Amino acid sequence: MTNKKNDGLPRPAPRMVRIDRVLTDEDTFQPRGGGLNEAHVAALQDVLRQGGQLDPLCLWEDPATGALTVADGHHRLEAYLRHGKAKNIPASIYRCDRRTALLIPIQDNAKARLPLQYNDRANWAWKLTVEGAQSKATVVASCGVSDGTVAHMRRVWRELQAKGEDAPKTWWEAQKLNKSEEDREWSDQERDEWRQGLVQKAHRSFGAELADLMKRSPEAAAELLDLCGGRQLESVMDHLGYVLADEESEEGDCPF
Repeated sequence: MTNKKNDGLPRPAPRMVRIDRVLTDEDTFQPRGGGLNEAHVAALQDVLRQGGQLDPLCLWEDPATGALTVADGHHRLEAYLRHGKAKNIPASIYRCDRRTALLIPIQDNAKARLPLQYNDRANWAWKLTVEGAQSKATVVASCGVSDGTVAHMRRVWRELQAKGEDAPKTWWEAQKLNKSEEDREWSDQERDEWRQGLVQKAHRSFGAELADLMKRSPEAAAELLDLCGGRQLESVMDHLGYVLADEESEEGDCPF
């Protein structure tokens, strides 16, 4: 008997699963750029320490092997592992092909406990577009991007395939790789996607080190920004809504 479909996904089966059976594959099933959010993991650990319960993990069951892989719930799994007391954890099991399973991480984004940024949703829409298993309407509804954006993604992917190019991992990289994009005027949304792509790439490269430096010594982090920022530091401060110290002292009233 086939499970009833809902937006392309089968109905999940609730089950308690041994935690040592749960696998992860973040390259396939993690739409959130930048990896785990440590503050969120810590908050989930607090729930467990206080005797609370976490929502079931969403696991994809490979029909061929029976392997159970986290499709949604990486933060919850990490909280369980760090807490170290759970042998069996609640899960919702989706048994379907891999392409259909790619809808699982994004299906409840509107209700997500840790909302996805637009750039993450756009990258997942690009991933679904490249996979080609879902309709445009499903990608739009699942990822929360516009119909025009998905249509644009499809055009870019067709052009890249015609050039013999492999699919980039992010939507921003796809647009840059597609040479025809250089002659087209970008919209404000596309420029924001491009900027967010730069942020995510830099965060993956050295975000953790910079965050650690800021915790250990904010002064050292400030000196690093000054060293790396050069003449652009004033623009960075302006974007963040700050003014340089000498400007602030000139404009404000001296308290002494």
